[in-house]
Amino acid sequence: MANSAKGRRRAPKSRRRRRSSRARIVGLVTASAVLVAGTGVAISYASHLFAKHQEAGNADTAEGSGSDPATDSGQGTSSTRSGSPAPSGSKGTQGSHVPQTGDTGPTAVKSHAGPKATGPGTVTTLKVPSADSDMATRPVVVYRPAVPAGAVLPVLYLLHGVPGEPDRIMESVKDDLDRAFTTGGQAPFIVAAPTGGGTAHHDTEWADAADGKDMVESYLVKNVIPAVEGTSPRTAAQRAVAGFSMGGYGAANLALRHPDLFGQFVSLAGYFHVDDPSGMFGSDRGLEAANTPDDMVKKAAGKRVLLLEDQDETDSLIDGQAAEFAQRLHDCDCGVDLNWHLEPGGHSYDFVTYSFTKVIVFLNQGF
Repeated sequence: MANSAKGRRRAPKSRRRRRSSRARIVGLVTASAVLVAGTGVAISYASHLFAKHQEAGNADTAEGSGSDPATDSGQGTSSTRSGSPAPSGSKGTQGSHVPQTGDTGPTAVKSHAGPKATGPGTVTTLKVPSADSDMATRPVVVYRPAVPAGAVLPVLYLLHGVPGEPDRIMESVKDDLDRAFTTGGQAPFIVAAPTGGGTAHHDTEWADAADGKDMVESYLVKNVIPAVEGTSPRTAAQRAVAGFSMGGYGAANLALRHPDLFGQFVSLAGYFHVDDPSGMFGSDRGLEAANTPDDMVKKAAGKRVLLLEDQDETDSLIDGQAAEFAQRLHDCDCGVDLNWHLEPGGHSYDFVTYSFTKVIVFLNQGF
């Protein structure tokens, strides 16, 4: 996704939830915070840096070597590259990753035990079979921490927005991962960023199309997970899914549609109801209902959920959605370990970059 939000490049549809004023949003946030404060929902505010989005370069690709991608040390035949430099330019205050006094969010809890990374991780690209008849493979960009070969680590599946690519979102988080795993005291885990773009449907919603074209959900669930985890398939407790914008919707939707696969999910500036400009669901009300996280909150029972929303969001598709979804999760009274944060910033991949340390620490609490 470029600097503009997913919904800003077209007129908002009438079914999108609108707010009459910013005051109403502030009131909703405040009321929600008061209501859920006693249930362990953590709300914190941090400062973030911003820079103009730069388009990502083409991915290096290599056929899999036959070894387990999630336990390979990265020393094999796969191509590698270093992470992108930190964005230039800034807004707000430095030090947004440092826990603040009184913070009850994920930074207050220590990481699980695990092997310590000895240096920066490597990023490789796997060619994974597609679930589409018109496309042989789709790339999956995989980050592997610098840990001993054979170490079986938890896996996070990271979903990009639209327009977007796996390379771009991986570049947004690679430096955060290296710092967290080498000097930040966090136990390392694998991060795999699959490809969510479509050929027949530009805006795939990380779903399977009603017309059988762009079967992105099937690609991720049936092909990507086995390709990444290889001979050491993870349990749901050792597997999470996160995403930005359309990917935030996809992460919530996939985690609730496949509750046996993912123990944790994270939505970064996402939304939780159907927005289908490319007709993935073919206006089929049954398919739309089956892909509406707002109406599937009971399937989040026993899961850990982190919702982050950018405070400067102006798109009615996304603005205030995290607060409303947090309210629904709270009201379902179904044992969700819920963390909701309203963060300063706007809708761009820079928001992902400067929120991701919070994501790493949160996930490590559950892995």
